[in-house]
Amino acid sequence: MAPSNASANESANTTGAKTKDKAPAREWTPAMESDLQRILSVGEECISAAELKNLILSKGRGRDGDGDGPDIRLYDGFEPSGRMHIAQGVYKSINVNKCTAEGTNATFCFWVADWFALMNDKMGGDLDKIIVVGQYLIEVWKAAGMDLSHVEFRWASDEITGQAHVYWPLVLDVARRFNVTRIKKCCQIMGRLEGSLTAAQVLYPLMQCSDVFFLKADVCQLGVDQRKVNMLAREYCDASKKKFKPVILSHHMLYGLKKGQEKMSKSDPDSAIFMEDTKEDVERKISNAFCPTKEDAEREKLEQERESESKSESESLTQLRDKEHDREDAGKESMHLTADDLKNPILDYIQHIIMSPTDATFTCANANNPAGQTYLQFDQVKQDFLDGLITPDQLKRALIDALNQLLQPVRDHFANDETAKGLFEKVQSFKRQSASAAAAENDGPPKVFRLDLVAQNVVPPDSHLVMAPLPTAAPTLQQTADLLAKLTSADPSAPKVLMLLDWTARVNNALDADVKAISAYFSVLLSSLRTLDRHLNGDGDASVMKNVTVVMQSEAILKDPSNYWISVINAGRHFSLDAVMGGMKDAEGVGKVIGRLMTVADVLAVNPKSIALDADQDAVLASDALPNRNEVTESVSNMSLDDSDQAASVEATLIRQFYQAKLSHPEHVRLFPTPQITHLSSSTSPNLSLQPPRESEAHKTEFDEYFVLDDPKVHGKSKMKKAFCEPGNIDFCPPIELLAYFANLDASAGNTKEVTISRSPENGGDVTYTSKSQLSIDFSSGALHPGDLKAAVSTVMVDVLTKMSEDIKKDGEAGKGAKALKAFEKKMAKQKKK
Repeated sequence: MAPSNASANESANTTGAKTKDKAPAREWTPAMESDLQRILSVGEECISAAELKNLILSKGRGRDGDGDGPDIRLYDGFEPSGRMHIAQGVYKSINVNKCTAEGTNATFCFWVADWFALMNDKMGGDLDKIIVVGQYLIEVWKAAGMDLSHVEFRWASDEITGQAHVYWPLVLDVARRFNVTRIKKCCQIMGRLEGSLTAAQVLYPLMQCSDVFFLKADVCQLGVDQRKVNMLAREYCDASKKKFKPVILSHHMLYGLKKGQEKMSKSDPDSAIFMEDTKEDVERKISNAFCPTKEDAEREKLEQERESESKSESESLTQLRDKEHDREDAGKESMHLTADDLKNPILDYIQHIIMSPTDATFTCANANNPAGQTYLQFDQVKQDFLDGLITPDQLKRALIDALNQLLQPVRDHFANDETAKGLFEKVQSFKRQSASAAAAENDGPPKVFRLDLVAQNVVPPDSHLVMAPLPTAAPTLQQTADLLAKLTSADPSAPKVLMLLDWTARVNNALDADVKAISAYFSVLLSSLRTLDRHLNGDGDASVMKNVTVVMQSEAILKDPSNYWISVINAGRHFSLDAVMGGMKDAEGVGKVIGRLMTVADVLAVNPKSIALDADQDAVLASDALPNRNEVTESVSNMSLDDSDQAASVEATLIRQFYQAKLSHPEHVRLFPTPQITHLSSSTSPNLSLQPPRESEAHKTEFDEYFVLDDPKVHGKSKMKKAFCEPGNIDFCPPIELLAYFANLDASAGNTKEVTISRSPENGGDVTYTSKSQLSIDFSSGALHPGDLKAAVSTVMVDVLTKMSEDIKKDGEAGKGAKALKAFEKKMAKQKKK
């Protein structure tokens, strides 16, 4: 029987979907093999060649000749800092051309890190000047022979600002999936080992990993020194269940021209040939360059062996020396993957610069041909040098000629092309201006990068700042009461700001970083907070929430994401990683570190008069959290926080010390006075626990405390029935605490409350209390029975939970939030069973 039209269409759609998912494999052609081998020649290592082959089959040659379909996307990044050495100029041009040769169907994406140059205060922190420098470097590539027809440049300043809502959540997601141990491994690329890391140095790998996915790169084509970060991107795919991992194609790192230099350095002009070098510069640098022969290498190896066998030093001194050596050479073991005992930079340049292009040759005089022999293969050049047929002077002379021949088109371009000439002159003038400006700025206050929420009219000036707790699937009455206590801990007349830390929640993996669940939590929390405020303080002048400005952290950040994240990174640069971690373990998530740096940035954004924080189990004394550099001029003992408050939270220590060190200029002190910091204590917030403290969180049950979303009639009574209430024990008596708090005993003058506890005539009849102390005296003496006390508290708790439940239902967002949290809790419970 023929199917109906509907079923036929459905069948056709299903078949089409299957055909699309299982497209017939393309035939591997000689041209594809040529593409594969040419691209592989770029890298000292490829992870993996098989994945690259599959990439060529799925997106490469012949996949979509009109250019509208998906292509292979490779990426690298560069910071427009003013100078470009030959590896970044000529070597990169050669590699880009190999990867994007005509017909390959590949695009090379350059991530122009102008935002990072701004952050690093390059060109005086003037973004317009930095962009000009970037344009100049692109012009260098054009002159060096890079085919720009398959190259795109993505400017970080545009992307990070314009797509901040995409980029930064991606960074937060990467951070929440890795622990500190894993990220520390990436930090060796920056020449640092454990103990010497700044907190910012764990943020950089997270951002670089995010770049891969933000740019939709198929291939990470960076240097070997970036290998560990690129491998992090592949691990992120596993953690986030992404199907396709980026291919890692790591190119060789050229040696510096001086002995012992594992790589070139922009800070040492004689360590490399730069693209703007004159003929005389090239002659001088190469003539003076390190150029060991086979005999030199063997002699040095022998000396090293003799030194290692020497027993003249004690073991402890040897260990100390090795430790210092390791610290100096941090990351060098990652610079090169190919064994090379010679480490001759002259040979290195010949292999990777002069003879790297297809069909390239090298002409050099040797013992058999003093006039010059043309070599077709590098291996023969190296062998003749090792055999003594080519002397170091002959090798250097030939390289000088070859380099000048390569650089001459660049010199001509910037001499004759008006656009290029104008860019070069501007860059040179910027350098002179930056030097003079730096000298002038020594007397003035340093620039403060920060989000300014007062100027943005988001928050009032001189406010009292409170951070909402990190979300949980089941908001508790304790969280609500603590939040209200923090809001009332300042001068009653001070405007109050309540910040909902949704992005901090994501980076800390709260609620599995589920955006909807996090939003739902804050909706429910705000509704319950307003209900509790009305219950305790009424709707009149005593109301706390009427004077509270609620700020969603992500919305605030997106008003000026650039300055906000620069302030985060600047905080990270100032403090050592150990200081920000406090009592954290390396096995814990690195997102917690990022969250603490964000706290410093949040405080700078609000610029409050006072702050109320939660105590932190990771807290350390301020003296243990000194910043990474010796920038604090005021000693810890001069802080206004007492020792106990210093130890109460890592955040308090970081905030205080950042203000003292980075905002110590008299002009800054006037504009950014250090906020007064307080922490929750037993005297400012009630303990609403229903059971004594458990040995661990795992031992807690739903009967340990009240939750905002508890069913009023069921849980209001059942939980109180099971609550700890030992006769005569007033040291820990949950019913007394709950009744005193929710019945508002000991209220402020003029707002006295009372509560009546019903009792049978034989038990003394009804009794009325107006203070917690009266209640405690009677319970301690036995005059008040636990059963009578619990009955009264049950009535109060049913009333409170009923009000909260009704208000949540009336509030559309909170009502949806309550359902979303319940659904999330069920989902996580199912996942836990799997």
